[in-house]
Amino acid sequence: MQKSFQTPGPVSLYVEVGSGGVTVHTDAVSETVVDVNGRNTDDVIVEQRGDEIVVIARQRGGSFLGRGQELDIHVSAPFDSRLTTKLGSADVRVLGRIGESMLRSGSGDVSIEDASAGVSVETGSGDVGADEVTGDLRVKSGSGDVTVDHVGGSATISTGSGDVRIQTSNGALQVKSGSGDLTVDEAMHDVLLSTASGDLVVGEVHRGQLTAKNVSGDVRVGIPAGIPVWTDVTTMTGSVRSNLDGAGEPSEGQDYIELRAKTVSGDIILEQL
Repeated sequence: MQKSFQTPGPVSLYVEVGSGGVTVHTDAVSETVVDVNGRNTDDVIVEQRGDEIVVIARQRGGSFLGRGQELDIHVSAPFDSRLTTKLGSADVRVLGRIGESMLRSGSGDVSIEDASAGVSVETGSGDVGADEVTGDLRVKSGSGDVTVDHVGGSATISTGSGDVRIQTSNGALQVKSGSGDLTVDEAMHDVLLSTASGDLVVGEVHRGQLTAKNVSGDVRVGIPAGIPVWTDVTTMTGSVRSNLDGAGEPSEGQDYIELRAKTVSGDIILEQL
């Protein structure tokens, strides 16, 4: 089944389906095209409601249409369209640039190429990946891994047992995991990392407050030479190693770092870059 709608500007897209896959591709187009493939596609609601396009696989007997019979949904829409999903086990993949969005999936994976505004993602056990998020980012996952290349705004990420890796964070960052490893390659603002048994790694921090807490994992932080650092580090049975050179008090307007690291049995390593 295919339906097309004239949409000269960004639209609000709502997709509700059980299992299968959802792909949203945004581009410089003036219409929204929805393709639905699978069994019983005639029972799927696809319609325009003002500036909203809805794709709904109605529930039967308390379960999603499409659960146990996968639906493949592909949507082409204008750049910066807003996306909201309510999915069972279906994966969602976003290609192109979307606007402010809220993505929810019970166990499916979530993949985002480019978001020009804030994004909220919730998944029970699926993995979450994002290349570029210009605005704020919120991710909550039960056991999936989270990988983000770049986030421009603030970010709050929590996962029960998955690993988290952020390449570059420009805003305040807060990451918590029950047992996963947490890695930030480069942090430009405040960072708070907390996990029970995983390792905490910040490859390079430039300014602000950095707080790292865990129980049995290690803490490793890299700091560029010449940046003043105030440290408060404690470990009960692990070791503390540092090759930081003293940079003295920060001058007026100079970047500096407040570093607090605490672990029970893990090691704490502070590296001069």
